[in-house]
Formats: sequence, structure tokens, C-alpha cells
Amino acid sequence: MIALCEDPMKPINCLVLPLALLWVGCGPILTKPQVTAVSDFETATKKYSALPGSVLRAYEEVHSADTLFTASSAETKDAKMSLAVVKRSLLTSDELRKKATQLDKAVGVLTTYSEALTQLVSDDQLKALDSDAEDLGKALDGSIAEYNNLTHSTENIHSFGTAAAAAVRGISGIWVREKQAKYLQRFVEDADPMVQQLAKDLAELMQELGSEGPDCVCFSAEKLKLEANFISYFSFRPGFMNHGDVEAFATWMAKANAGRELAVAVDASTTKLGKAHTALVAAVKPDGSLKGHLEELRSLSEQIKAAQSLQKKVGSD
Repeated sequence: MIALCEDPMKPINCLVLPLALLWVGCGPILTKPQVTAVSDFETATKKYSALPGSVLRAYEEVHSADTLFTASSAETKDAKMSLAVVKRSLLTSDELRKKATQLDKAVGVLTTYSEALTQLVSDDQLKALDSDAEDLGKALDGSIAEYNNLTHSTENIHSFGTAAAAAVRGISGIWVREKQAKYLQRFVEDADPMVQQLAKDLAELMQELGSEGPDCVCFSAEKLKLEANFISYFSFRPGFMNHGDVEAFATWMAKANAGRELAVAVDASTTKLGKAHTALVAAVKPDGSLKGHLEELRSLSEQIKAAQSLQKKVGSD
């Protein structure tokens, strides 16, 4: 959680404002359902954050096992050739693990953003809103800059956190709770292009890993290789079907199936993430009705739960 201030003021002064102030026409303030919607989005995003990297790690494990089976099934029984296959496998595994770490950092942008939203609607931050908004904006801009350095990003995301904070800080003489609402609305609106771009990048990767075909970088291609290696492996061992070897092949075939199912589920979660944020943008507007928008958040939560159950099946975190 981003720490916005060391000793946050409690909102006691807001509670004891002269009653007359409530009659001078204050603008819209945050409603409890709007605060709940922000909290629900943060919870869903945190649960989602562990999913994309786990798909890539599961693929790395299946690919590595498949390559080792290839080395042990070499038709020529050439030890040098088998060693070369093993070395290539180790290099590929190292690259995939690095990409999984990059993916974790990419999703970390979403986590930073959702944590910032929750801090923004917290009562404890009301008195420090102006100064802390700048810190919050800088933290998010730092995460965005880190994301833009990742090789898999299809398009740079423009930083907006500091600018959004400055725009709201410039509004003087405004009731602090109204300023809180205006900042949240501005922050969420400016964040939407970032969330949609992230969703697009992550969905494309999940779609590739979950696709069907013999030539793609995907679980289905690895399963086809496992089946071919199974035939090759036991063809050189006629009449000797070791139970342990058969079980090993079966285990990795099952993991390839589960990995593809997980990739498809995370792809669906990613699509729902984009839709849920669009709904959040509408829900926090001054004239926004929560009717219909909360359903997108519920749908996102349900899809993430389904993906988490598949993640346990794959056994990669």
C-alpha cells in the first residue's frame, strides 16, 4: 500500500463543520457505494495481478519438460546432440523466466494504480489531499515509466498522475470532500487509457499462449510435441513401457491442457478488467448511476475466481 503521509489527520474537522456550510451549495461528494466500487476494483486487481505471470511460468515448465523429453528421445542416440538440446532448453527457460518477471512488473502498474485509488478515497487522507496527491501521482508515473521500458509493450503509455494532481490542487476554496471527489473523478478518467492499453497488451499475450496450432508459442503446440516425443521415446524401447516414464508424460500432457485453460481464463479476466474500469469511470462521475456498472465489477471478480482455481490446478505461482 502506498503511504501517503506519516501522520494523517483524522477527518474530525469535517464532521464538526458548521451546519450552515451544508446549505451553501457544496458540489457532489463521494457516496458510500462509489467508495465501495473503488475498493472492489482494488481487490479484484490485486487478485488478478498474480495470474498473467503464472501462465508464462507454467508455459516455461511445460516447454522445459518437453525439451528434455526431446533430448531423451533423440533418434540418433547422439549424446552431443542431446546435450545441445538441453542447453537450448536452459537458455529458453531463462528467457521465459525473465519475461515472467517483466510481466509481473507490468501488472504492478495496475496494482500501484488500484492502491492509489483506495488511498484517495480514504477518510484518513482528506486533510493531506493536496500534498499527498502529488506523491501519489509521482508514484504512479514511476510505475508507468517502468512499464514503458518493457519489451512486450506495444505502445508507450503517457504519464498522467502528476498532471491530474496538479489540476485538482489548483482548485482553491473548495470543500475538502468535494475536492476528493473531483480528484478521484479526474484520476480515474485520465487512467482509463492506461488501463485499456495494459489490458490490450496482456490479452494479446494470453491469447497467444492459449491459442491452438502446431507452430505457435502456446500450450497446445507443446502438447503436440509431448505426444510425438511419447511415440518416439517408447518406439526405441519396444516391449518396455516403464510405468514411471508413462506417468511423467501423462503428467506434463495434463499440465499443458491445464495451462491452456488458464491462459484462456486469464484472457477473459483481462477483457473484463478493461470493461470493469470503464464502468468505474462512469460510476464515480457526479451524475453517474451505479446501476449496471457494479455488475461489471462482480463479473470481473467471478472470472478471476475461476482463473485462480485453474492456477491452483496448474500449480504455478
